[in-house]
Amino acid sequence: MQAIVKPSPGPGATVASVPEPQPGPGEVLLQVVANGICGTDLHILDWNPWAAARVKPPRVLGHEMAGRVLATGEGVSSPAVGDLVGVESHLVCLTCPQCRRGDFHVCQNTRILGVDTDGVFAERAVLPARNCRVAPPGLDPALVAFQEPMGNAVHAASQGELSDRPVIVTGCGPIGLAAVGIARAEGASRVVAVDRVPERLRLAEQMGADTVVDTSRVEDLAAALRQACGEEAGAVLEMSGDARLIRAAIDVVAPGGWISLLGLGDLETNLDLSTEVVMRGITLYGVTGRRQFQTWDQTAAYLSSGRVDVRPIITHRVSMAEFQRASELARSGAIGKVVLYPPEGSWQ
Repeated sequence: MQAIVKPSPGPGATVASVPEPQPGPGEVLLQVVANGICGTDLHILDWNPWAAARVKPPRVLGHEMAGRVLATGEGVSSPAVGDLVGVESHLVCLTCPQCRRGDFHVCQNTRILGVDTDGVFAERAVLPARNCRVAPPGLDPALVAFQEPMGNAVHAASQGELSDRPVIVTGCGPIGLAAVGIARAEGASRVVAVDRVPERLRLAEQMGADTVVDTSRVEDLAAALRQACGEEAGAVLEMSGDARLIRAAIDVVAPGGWISLLGLGDLETNLDLSTEVVMRGITLYGVTGRRQFQTWDQTAAYLSSGRVDVRPIITHRVSMAEFQRASELARSGAIGKVVLYPPEGSWQ
């Protein structure tokens, strides 16, 4: 079958023929229906220092997926052949202390699809049945695939109370945009979206932001955030990893408020924990992945009920045969989510 493969160390990827997978015990064979391109995929394509240290080519890329069950291995009772499923991209060991207590999202031996093991930018994929979540009836496959990144936003937003308080979302990529919609659905008194890309700020307004802050146009970021909130923020959902935004969020969050830290950055953020966090009673949450599978249930409920409409975030739908164009679109940053679809017949 055909797949998007990182054949060797260095920038780029190629369409290549790879062996047809077969499900073993506890596994399912999926026909790929839709994939999402993530920033992690772009890091691997660019072969940045993180990718060079982590990824061992050859590697099939991709981890955001909607798939149709074609076959099941021994011992699998769910999902069933024909089911449309979303895929949890973190493969966990089930044996470490974190897994044994049910904290699978912080498994010490996590392997990530498309990073540590072959991914899902392919015609078909084999995955553990436990990682496949049956999609809500009638849900667009693009949104089924989007449950994986949206789950990060749901996990971050579920750390504390959002209703009746100003909420700031810093970083308006697809996950941040989903966080804007979640904050609105949860009854935030005001939702402030922060980014430096005008197109993403416009999408944030479509997702329910009351006010947007363009960081490229302000010098005193904390003052701009405080003005946008009209008061101090009750909660901050930090999706950017930008040290300047994190610094401003600490300054602007109200005593007793909380901050979810999801974004990953390259620069250190200096904090005086005693005076800036402890004495103000601020709670900082480090958020990684999705709770398996509480977060998936929450995400599915948001989508199936219509409480959070993420369709504005899906801005581009592209054939896998045009992967190069799709990756360039995603890299531009001036868009929402790029969704890939398998082409009819053999890939070119």
